[in-house]
Amino acid sequence: MVAYFFSQDAAELPAYPTTADIVIVGAGLAGMSAALEAVAVRPDAHIILLEKEDRLGGNSAKASSGINAARDGDDIELYNDDTVRSGGGFSDVGLVHRLATQSLDGLEFLKDKGVDLSVLCQLGGHSAERTRRNQSGPNVGTHIILALKKAIEAIDSIDVINHARVTSLEQEAGAVSGVKFTVTPESSFTIATRRVILATGGYSANPALLKELAPGMEEFATTNGAWATGDGLQLATDLGAALIHTDKVQLHPTGFIDPKDRTKRTRFLAPEALRGAGGLLFNTDGRRFVNELATRKVVSEAILAQPHKRSFLVLPITEAVTKATGALGLFFYEKIGLVSHKTSLADLAAHMEVDESVLQTELEHYVEAAATHGPDAFGKTVFPNAPAAVPSDVYLLEIEPVVHYCMGGVQINEDTQVVTAEGAVVEGLFAAGEVSGGLHGQNRLGGNSLAECVVFGRVAGQAAVKGL
Repeated sequence: MVAYFFSQDAAELPAYPTTADIVIVGAGLAGMSAALEAVAVRPDAHIILLEKEDRLGGNSAKASSGINAARDGDDIELYNDDTVRSGGGFSDVGLVHRLATQSLDGLEFLKDKGVDLSVLCQLGGHSAERTRRNQSGPNVGTHIILALKKAIEAIDSIDVINHARVTSLEQEAGAVSGVKFTVTPESSFTIATRRVILATGGYSANPALLKELAPGMEEFATTNGAWATGDGLQLATDLGAALIHTDKVQLHPTGFIDPKDRTKRTRFLAPEALRGAGGLLFNTDGRRFVNELATRKVVSEAILAQPHKRSFLVLPITEAVTKATGALGLFFYEKIGLVSHKTSLADLAAHMEVDESVLQTELEHYVEAAATHGPDAFGKTVFPNAPAAVPSDVYLLEIEPVVHYCMGGVQINEDTQVVTAEGAVVEGLFAAGEVSGGLHGQNRLGGNSLAECVVFGRVAGQAAVKGL
């Protein structure tokens, strides 16, 4: 890897390359996967990764619950069906099919880079355990990003330029011909190229764009980094690209409420894997109100229908739960005051400001349902790590829905080629990851974001090298 890292202390900017076989805009998981796959297919290809932030990773590095892949060949159809069902009739079934059928290859791609994905769990909306993450160490997103960064650093034909803000894409005779970017307000650079892959992410941290595309969503806090501003949408539409489903923005049901600042606009995410490990949701009256393993859309809507539009997440502490949540950051969240440890039902009820007898009854009903494998009053039939008796040793979190992911974006075909409203291909332009739309429909399943980045990042890399 040749790194062109900008430094405020540098006397002058480096001499940036002016040509490339492929330019990838955005160095999160989709962009990094695309770069590595392109070089794997065409080792002599010169790839440039343009990243507007100081470091690689983007929102991919913040992912915590895991990455999906079919359990095995027999599970591909069920994984496909779960994803289509979650999309509520809006998903592009061709994109879903490609995700499901190539998910196991994506898993092997990551394992080949040294990624540990040995923990398996079932997240909301899934019919089986197929979400993987690492056993220990950092959160799974950071774990993956660090492994891919190491792989990129070992490849001489991949250049990385940070602080590179792409201002426009150039087009000649209907085909992509170059990329313009700045590093400082006074600078402007152009890279001549016939292939551009957009991997710029979504727009969950851009209130103005949320208000325009998905009115009402701008009122919620977000889990996204400040870089998630939707740059790729404008770059693509300037070349005639169509957008799809941009009104479909996902609320994640469990964004942390910080007791020290309950109204902050950027939140830590309480990982969905906490519910996958056995976490239970209670309203401010101390009552359960939803199947915790329903889709994010269903759980978010259920929370917003409760008093005060917020909830408590209670996670019983058992040996199995401790093992299952090893890389989810609970100790970190406890250290910064977002998670509290309660050692009695009375203490738990007091902290929640609810009647202890109500809480006792609710937990008794849950334990009974789990013992008979349900369904419980909310249709729950999977009870991960359920306690055999009413638990007294628990973690407690206060949560509410937050803007988390944009299902819509630039319209692509199954080869990640960007298309116009008429279905014509924008020659030389590809898109992968959250910047694209059509895969998830009205709701993204937990674990499908990282899966999408790997599967379609690799598809984009493969497609972009054709014809070079």
